[in-house]
Amino acid sequence: MEEKVIYAILSSKALVSEVGYLPAKQGIYAYFLNSQKDLGKFGKNGDVIYVGLAEKNLNCRDIKNHLTSGRTGSSSFRRSLGAILKVELGLTAVKRDLNGSKPRADKYKFIDEGEERLTQWMNKNLKFGYWVNEPSLPKFELRSLEAKVILAMNPKLDLDRRTRSQNPLASQLDALRAICREEVKIKFK
Repeated sequence: MEEKVIYAILSSKALVSEVGYLPAKQGIYAYFLNSQKDLGKFGKNGDVIYVGLAEKNLNCRDIKNHLTSGRTGSSSFRRSLGAILKVELGLTAVKRDLNGSKPRADKYKFIDEGEERLTQWMNKNLKFGYWVNEPSLPKFELRSLEAKVILAMNPKLDLDRRTRSQNPLASQLDALRAICREEVKIKFK
């Protein structure tokens, strides 16, 4: 089954900037670097860098979450990508909820201007592909299928608890994200 999912993802691959509306259905998706960008050890031209699951709605998860400025606090993908690009894009990490009393350093986002730079970078440098869960698999089967696709596609930004042990870059990515978390803690002591 994972071969079918991977085929659909690869067949639907398009520049992020060209992705308009996605189906309001469950699915598995992947982000790739386009042929002109290089993230060093985290990915080169055309590499898959992230695989995820939209448990409810591809359109909400990807267009309204991963690809929207200001949503980094609820997107592990944006937090990871922002941590890698922190210096290049001049990103400053802040707590997700500026009105809350707890800093929630683990759910950081970036200042508004940085969020916008990150979104512009994504629109320019990423491709996106997806598979729609039709007919619908039960949630536990869908999550199991996601793990199999992650293992088969080997995305460099994988931090999923079930598969991260297979990602040799997980600890290096954790270290970059820790820099952002520390920045939040220092600012909101």
